[in-house]
Amino acid sequence: MTNGDVYNEDLISVIMSIYNEKMEWLKASIESILNQTYSKIEFIIVLDNPDNTMIKRVVSDYANRDERIIVVENDKNIGLTNSLNKALEYCKGEYIARMDADDISDNNRLEKQLLYLKKYNYDLIGSKIRSIDESGNVIQKSSNHPVSNNIINSILKYDNCIPHPTWFVKREVYTDLNGYRNLHTCEDYDFLLRCSQKYRIGNCNDVTLTYRLNSISISRSNALKQFLSAKYLQKNYKNIDLINQSEIDKYVNKRTTQNKVENFDKTQLYFKKALVYKEEGEFFKMVLNLILALKTSKYFFERCKNMLFIRTIRLVKR
Repeated sequence: MTNGDVYNEDLISVIMSIYNEKMEWLKASIESILNQTYSKIEFIIVLDNPDNTMIKRVVSDYANRDERIIVVENDKNIGLTNSLNKALEYCKGEYIARMDADDISDNNRLEKQLLYLKKYNYDLIGSKIRSIDESGNVIQKSSNHPVSNNIINSILKYDNCIPHPTWFVKREVYTDLNGYRNLHTCEDYDFLLRCSQKYRIGNCNDVTLTYRLNSISISRSNALKQFLSAKYLQKNYKNIDLINQSEIDKYVNKRTTQNKVENFDKTQLYFKKALVYKEEGEFFKMVLNLILALKTSKYFFERCKNMLFIRTIRLVKR
């Protein structure tokens, strides 16, 4: 498919929320969207930190040079979920693509995902990703996310298997489900569970995005809270519409201590190292770091059990 193709008649809205990302990462992210092979886009950027004047100037400069950019400035920090819902209000495209401010889309991402979604009659798709560290070094060349709707619907009961920064969605899906619910750590997983009950979802069987895995996001993202929140959604997915944040908080707080939080953060770092060693062919070091992760937090052991369930599902339904 090229820019002269009939698919270029469809307007794609790309939504991004910015807070305090590094300038070089932000510029690379924005330019990866502006330089897409598919050009009929609108790029809605929400500034969620009005005090960050440097980011504001940079984004304004891009907007002055490219009329496809729409800048929305929040009066105060309202968080990712509310910022994304705000961005959705500005979308005019038939399709909506997610983008994070520290990731990099392949230049044919939108073109490839639009064609894939239409060809296989999906309503929401993601894609496989490659992972890099803070310096741009490749940690993982390609993720192993499942592709088909049948397998994904089964796996969603155990894990979020469609990377949020790669989402490509029919606008009617967001409209029908009233966007994201304001769940503090699992708004994307909650959306997928709700979506899977009404719509066809899948993953493009190609890498379309470079995902930046950095130590700051690992150590400061409340990883244990995210894990336990996701676990609560999994346990109650059949009644997903009835779940609210207070119920999640009660479940999480009952199972959280400072020591457990610190230990789970350590397992995240061990797991990241294991991925690096796997790419480098250092299998002994990879196994060693996985063992350290298992010994450090019982919750990582639970995560591994889920991974075994997922592996079994993929073998059975292949």
